[in-house]
Amino acid sequence: MNVPAVLAALYPPAIHRRWGTEIAQEARLAGPRSWSDTVVGAVKLWLHPSEWPEPGSGETSRVLVTAFGVVITASGLLVRAFGAGRLSVNAAQLAAGVWLVPVVAGVVLAAPLLPLKRSAFGRAFAVAARTLVVPAAAVAALLLLARTGLADHLTGLPNVLVVTYYWVTLGFVGFHLCLLVARIGRVAVLPSLERLRLALLCGGTGFALGAVQALVAAGPSGVRADAVVLASGLATLAVALISVGRDLRGVPRPVRCGRCPRGRTWRR
Repeated sequence: MNVPAVLAALYPPAIHRRWGTEIAQEARLAGPRSWSDTVVGAVKLWLHPSEWPEPGSGETSRVLVTAFGVVITASGLLVRAFGAGRLSVNAAQLAAGVWLVPVVAGVVLAAPLLPLKRSAFGRAFAVAARTLVVPAAAVAALLLLARTGLADHLTGLPNVLVVTYYWVTLGFVGFHLCLLVARIGRVAVLPSLERLRLALLCGGTGFALGAVQALVAAGPSGVRADAVVLASGLATLAVALISVGRDLRGVPRPVRCGRCPRGRTWRR
């Protein structure tokens, strides 16, 4: 496996397209000891979209909307894995769902809007059908298995296989939902950077509240490991979203130089 090329692909698309070859070449020459620095550089640039080439372009909005979809999907998997009973919402405990309010508001604000034209709706339907047909079949098989009740009586290896299929299906569906967001962004009207900034700040605020809720839900019995993992994950997502949202404030800053982003000029 070409590790330097994989590391270069971690950078935002605009950076990778312009300097990907240089980044991979530098990582190859510096050797494995520099690979962690390459990853850190990619993370820093993802958190500072104003430093991307042409930061005010439509491509920036499309990439950020897709990245926001990835974060929402990751949070859903995280809550499903570690948040059972901690962040659940029911009639007797509506306060547990307060953290979802800003998250949903962020999703609404970041959602691409389809033009009121029949052709646009037709293209969007075609994209959705092409993207979701296989995940829908996987979910249907999972629901059919649950409907039969067979999974409740399995033990040993068959039970492991069913549980593995469940989580693989969730990840597969999440991946295709992110892919759908990326493809819809090519046929829909993307949100402005100001609206996207507000969406990211709303989402980050919601995840921060969710992290606090995960720890508070532990109660007097003490904080368990799953609560710590859940709170840490949500807090990390909150910091990332809020950092990107703050970076989008005001007029996007131009690229400071034409050097490779691994250079010193780009570091903070």
